[in-house]
Amino acid sequence: MRDRLRRVVWAASALLAPACAFAQAAAGVATTPPSTWRFQLSADGTWYDNVYFTSAPAATSWSANGDATLGYQHRFRTGSFSLSGSGGALYYPEIEGFSQPTYGGALGLAWSPSRRTQFQLSQAYNHSNTRSLRALDVEGLPLPTSSLDNAATTLNLQQKLSQAWQFGLTGSFIWRQYDDESLTGGEEVGASAQLGRSLGKHSSTFLSYGYSSSWFDEGKARAHQGLLGVQRQADRGVSLVLAGGVGYLESTQSWYPSGRASFTANGRRSSFMLGYHRDFGQAFGYGRQMIEDLASAAFGWTPARKLRLSAGYNFGYRRDPADETYTVRSHVASAGVGWEIAKGLSFGGNYGWEWNETEGLPVVDGQRATATLSYGVDWK
Repeated sequence: MRDRLRRVVWAASALLAPACAFAQAAAGVATTPPSTWRFQLSADGTWYDNVYFTSAPAATSWSANGDATLGYQHRFRTGSFSLSGSGGALYYPEIEGFSQPTYGGALGLAWSPSRRTQFQLSQAYNHSNTRSLRALDVEGLPLPTSSLDNAATTLNLQQKLSQAWQFGLTGSFIWRQYDDESLTGGEEVGASAQLGRSLGKHSSTFLSYGYSSSWFDEGKARAHQGLLGVQRQADRGVSLVLAGGVGYLESTQSWYPSGRASFTANGRRSSFMLGYHRDFGQAFGYGRQMIEDLASAAFGWTPARKLRLSAGYNFGYRRDPADETYTVRSHVASAGVGWEIAKGLSFGGNYGWEWNETEGLPVVDGQRATATLSYGVDWK
């Protein structure tokens, strides 16, 4: 749901940009907005309970991480292009062999060739570990700590066919590789098409089709999913999505019920989200295709202008369609605080708890607390 809201906000900005540029050109004002650079330094310390996240007796430890990021955003009349790179080090003073360099990069393109068309592309790669992956994949399975290479690509095209009809295409690619031999790397490609019809200022109905193909060490799997639903999307106030349909797995040649539901309330200083969806993709790290029932809740509150509080919870129930006695239940809960100390200087604190029960294996749980200090500066 959060990704969908971001796409709505981006689309609105893209629609307004050409109109503003045309008015500026008519008035003799330069139509190309300035491009910017950003440099950021961050350092954090993390305390872990059961850092290995295994069923062995829990051991507490801590780590320190330093990171520097340099980014550039070039704006042009109908969109923007961004490029960034980062590098740092992750240090575990009490655990031999866990310390490692961290690095990565990202690029993005947002382009609105016309008032009816919006295009968005993003590509990111990072080398870190599975503990850091939680920030990128909040719905992912809790995994043992391991070095990790992660790459992700997303592509989105939105086309307004008429005053009432809209068409959207979305594509994605994910690749992950783990150093821990007990974890299975893999790749997944996804694509979806959605046709929507407006019912009012904020409401619409839609029909969508999704396809995913997963590759892992011992095989590959394909899934298809069709949904029919209604939604209400608004920047302020209540947004809703309710959809139902079916999924088809080629590996079992069977049909399964499918659905998606979400509720979001956005206020001036607070936001609340509840969501559920069924997925038929890969359980990364396990090397299995799973039927995944995923539920989440998130709350954010800004009690003061420079202070932000947040909390979230994710639950996953997964089962292997080829062996439905093989199930995985997971819980991830977190709470955080963000404080803008001064211009460019900020502090963040976060607490997280993870729990995992895989059929046939002991229950595993762990917790961690992180404090982060970062400083960033922008210039043109």
